[in-house]
Amino acid sequence: MDAGEDSALDAGTRESPVSLLGRVRTAGPTAPLRRRPTVLAMHPGTLPIVASAVGWAVLLLTHPALTDGAGSDHARSDHAGGGGSSLFTLAGIAHPAAMTVAMMAPFALSGVRSTAFTSLWWRAGRAAAFFLVAFLLTWTVIALCLAVVAAAWTTWLGSASTGTAVLLGACALAQLDPTRPEKVKRCDRGMRLRATGSEADVDCARFGVLTAGRDVRFCALPMLAMMAADHLPAGLLVMAAVTVLALADRITAGRRRLLIAAAYAALAVVLVLWS
Repeated sequence: MDAGEDSALDAGTRESPVSLLGRVRTAGPTAPLRRRPTVLAMHPGTLPIVASAVGWAVLLLTHPALTDGAGSDHARSDHAGGGGSSLFTLAGIAHPAAMTVAMMAPFALSGVRSTAFTSLWWRAGRAAAFFLVAFLLTWTVIALCLAVVAAAWTTWLGSASTGTAVLLGACALAQLDPTRPEKVKRCDRGMRLRATGSEADVDCARFGVLTAGRDVRFCALPMLAMMAADHLPAGLLVMAAVTVLALADRITAGRRRLLIAAAYAALAVVLVLWS
């Protein structure tokens, strides 16, 4: 075989630069034709804040004082276990879900930002949404379990205000743990996320579930107090106060635990005196 035949054979067997480039481009992830990142990708923190605001709006608009009238016979009173019998209806599930979104969505802020900023820019918004949905769904399941416990607790004590006050006192005592600052910091640990495909979505959702699980030991007790306070006429005010204190604990990473403990105790005393 002469040199001309060899060169012809090589030309027929080698891949052309065009075909090789095409194979590489189809194998790797390609960003969509978009000039700039979405607003959600650039500001992922707006997602949990908006979700929390919607949750509070739902709680406010569905509060018995507004739906039935402040002086109505159907308005909520200080009774024990008032919502336990309807927990497994659609409304009974929707109400704890709204409470969960209102209280817990801000706690997902750090995880949402971490998920978005460690993902590819063209899927950062999607990654943040997967994290937040998984985080809130996990906490909704936890909240439904806590609602059953709260109903049983207030029924046993015979008073929602007393039951809530005792739980708030427990929240105050929990703040006295000297190792709390170090433990709170562990809640915001990151996680390695895959870059693209369904595996990346699974990782973002898994990160949300794991973060929710880490938050249980610090947020379950305040959430339980919120569930008990839901049976009070001024339940929304107590819920808002508990949410602010729980958020302050997270933002300060436990460094203001004595001040927060005093606030929990003061709120408990107000409920006892009010009852």
